Amino acid sequence: MGDRTGSEMPAPNSRHYTFEDLGDGIYAALARPDGFAICNSGVVDLEDAGVVFDTSLTPESARDLRTASETLLHRPPSLAVNSHWHLDHALGNSEFPSVPIWGTRRAREVLLETRDQLSAEIQRAQLEKDIHELEARRPEMRSPAALADLEFILQINRALLASAESLRLVPPNETFESRVALPGTRSAELVSFGSGHTQADAVMVLPRERIVLAGDLVVVGVQPSMGSGDPEHWLTVLDEIERMTPERILPGHGPVTSTDGLEETREYVSGVLRAAAAPAGSVLPAAIRRWEGSLSLEENVKFTRGWLSARDRSR
Repeated sequence: MGDRTGSEMPAPNSRHYTFEDLGDGIYAALARPDGFAICNSGVVDLEDAGVVFDTSLTPESARDLRTASETLLHRPPSLAVNSHWHLDHALGNSEFPSVPIWGTRRAREVLLETRDQLSAEIQRAQLEKDIHELEARRPEMRSPAALADLEFILQINRALLASAESLRLVPPNETFESRVALPGTRSAELVSFGSGHTQADAVMVLPRERIVLAGDLVVVGVQPSMGSGDPEHWLTVLDEIERMTPERILPGHGPVTSTDGLEETREYVSGVLRAAAAPAGSVLPAAIRRWEGSLSLEENVKFTRGWLSARDRSR
């Protein structure tokens, strides 16, 4: 693999991403706040294969990832990866019809189990209804941050509505349990430590370059969704990622980070666990309130409170 620099390979023009060159054919596709990608993605040259990591929310943003592979790597993607099943990371799968799409076995199972429900949620009539109901909630917002969060959710729904006729749920068609080596001269593998952000998340590890593409197991400055995972085991997964000694981490949301991003995510998840264990009505810790997405924070505490209750009952 020859050296590839941003000056030699100009980043493709995209309304959905800015592209950050991490060196030697590894690129972070960072979601623009006003675009329709929503999550970060990765475009990686394995020499014998081009990989798109996380296919994004909309067909338009997914096509930009395909174009990025062709422009930056001089080859179309030969495989795609879903870090987990959430639609902002996987709904773009339909734009990669001729390549293997890798994910954890459990991620595929969840998408198959919920296919009818999720497909109903992205139908035009349902999206129009959701947008109408969200717009009606504007007067309820108690702060500028809450209003900004509502507007972001509206942005997502409008993005989906604009592409409603072409939205199609496509689960991963290649799966693994704990780890699998990816094809290519460059050493790269997918690793799963089980439940965390969702029922089973995957990270992509480039050990020689000490880079980890982490999906939403690591987020920086943005409230993650905690409604489908295991908050306590998420902390264990973060410890496992730290043992890989990465120098750079591509988070699911936010800027490229280092192990500082692991610590920020650890503080957030721990803070939500503490808030959920506290008496109802307690003031939420400032360390978790400062992150963008106050509506998501309310949902995260509510979910985690129920999760802790169910865990305690099962003991």
